[in-house]
Amino acid sequence: MNKTEYLNALKEALKDTEESVMEEIVSDYEEHFQVGTEKGKSEEQICEELGSINDLVDEIKEVYQAKDGKQNKEDENQTNSNDRKTSERRFNIPNIDGEKIGDAINNALDSAGEAISKIDVIEIGHSLKNTLEQATSSINNFADTYLKNSFDFNRGNTEGSSENVSKSYETGEGPEDVEKSNVSYDFENNYQEAEETEKCPDTPTDDVTRTDTKEAADQNHEQQNTSDNKTGDSLNLVINGECADVTIVKSPNQKMNINYVNNGNERQKQFFEFYSYKEGNTIYAGIRRVGKAVFLFHLNHNSMSIHVELPESMNNMDVKTASGDIKLFDVKAERIIVGAASGEITLKRVISTDLRIKCASGDINLETVNSVKLNAGTMSGDIKADDLDAKFVSLKSGSGDIEAGNITADIIDNSSISGDVDLHQVKVSECKIRSTSGDIDIDGMNMNNTDASCISGKIKIQKICGDGLVVGSTSGNITLDVNVKRCHASSKSGNVDARCEGDVALESNSTSGNIKIGLKNFGNGYRVESRTTSGVLNIKYQDMIQSNLRSGTYTYGKQGSEMMISTVSGDIRLTD
Repeated sequence: MNKTEYLNALKEALKDTEESVMEEIVSDYEEHFQVGTEKGKSEEQICEELGSINDLVDEIKEVYQAKDGKQNKEDENQTNSNDRKTSERRFNIPNIDGEKIGDAINNALDSAGEAISKIDVIEIGHSLKNTLEQATSSINNFADTYLKNSFDFNRGNTEGSSENVSKSYETGEGPEDVEKSNVSYDFENNYQEAEETEKCPDTPTDDVTRTDTKEAADQNHEQQNTSDNKTGDSLNLVINGECADVTIVKSPNQKMNINYVNNGNERQKQFFEFYSYKEGNTIYAGIRRVGKAVFLFHLNHNSMSIHVELPESMNNMDVKTASGDIKLFDVKAERIIVGAASGEITLKRVISTDLRIKCASGDINLETVNSVKLNAGTMSGDIKADDLDAKFVSLKSGSGDIEAGNITADIIDNSSISGDVDLHQVKVSECKIRSTSGDIDIDGMNMNNTDASCISGKIKIQKICGDGLVVGSTSGNITLDVNVKRCHASSKSGNVDARCEGDVALESNSTSGNIKIGLKNFGNGYRVESRTTSGVLNIKYQDMIQSNLRSGTYTYGKQGSEMMISTVSGDIRLTD
């Protein structure tokens, strides 16, 4: 079956559905075909992934037939009843149909999902689930519009019913403060919830009532040492952006100003509400899901945003989103924790004592950041950093790359599992770089001690000076251009090519790879102890040329550099 045949069959199956609903469902399926074609899949493969939709369509028809039948019955009763009974019936309609429609269609999906899981493999099941989500999003639009227009359900005058909400808070305790002051919040909470969530609609929502939020804050208060938080007029900020993009900048009036905008469709506006309140010195803001919708799989990305303006002096900040981006510009706070699941995180001109950033699949961008402690980690995203000044810097990525430059720190601890690590223009006391299968590239470093290692990746270090350098790779090649006092370079099956400026105490070994040492110590001589099983040692230094040497100790001149070089089957070469 090809695309045309599949869509015609879909239209035929939905012919009894309202035309607007059918058009939206068909449009979603056409979009799925387009995405699949762009990924190189054939129309037959896409049809196979979509699977049979008859069961789903039948269930949807039953829901709407049941609903239409009920509505017709109510209309008939309304005609034969007096005005008092009519009013009572109208009052109860929105409290009944919304739940029944939601439960019926959700039960239909559950039944269809169980049947599919018994037949299809996991990959096809995931693809079908995504397609069903796209198709049924239009049903949600219809259901919400139907309830709103037919029953005139009154949501009440809440902040969530407005597209644009703005609030301001003074730095001092105002009338919105509760009796309990100096409320601390657990700013070290676990972001596992955000990391495991890829889409906003599937994420657990915040509690709707303020009482539940306060109980969570009180529980976290017991876990957090209150001495970590400043008292007085400095504010704490807690934001849960869910799907909204969050932007935080410096306030022009020394107040905390919060603005929320929802430019989504009508269904999205009804489904999310913005909240903002103050407890003690802590301000809570964000969006949460309210009510009950039938489906909400499709969101208009970048349609919701929270814009915050901060006073110059802030205590603690905790900002997290599920799929929304987070941006911090010109922000200063004692402790800042930022977390996102699939959103991107960007920090520019940020000053903090303790800065912690976590991201699941999004990228992390840092520029002009000053912090005593800086921790940034992402599972599959990239990390880009420029102009960092900190006592301790830790940049870690699972499968993404790390690129950082212009760093001044006492300690650097960077690692990536399968991504590359690229550092340039670094001034550090102690540095540790780790990568499993990615490459390590360091260009321009002034340090005391550096330890760089990987398993299958290549290591390239140049323009580095300091005391001690340790470099190791299991199967990758090592290339060095360094000016250090002590150097240890080893690779089991890769080659080692080291160019050393000045005198050095060098130790290098390889199992099957070759070792080449370029000694640029201004003719100050050397003492080399070589050990090789089946390889040979060749020396070309100043006027000394020796070839096909075996294991032994060889010296020249003042013996300014001492080297211990060993291989099993690889060759050794020493030049100036």
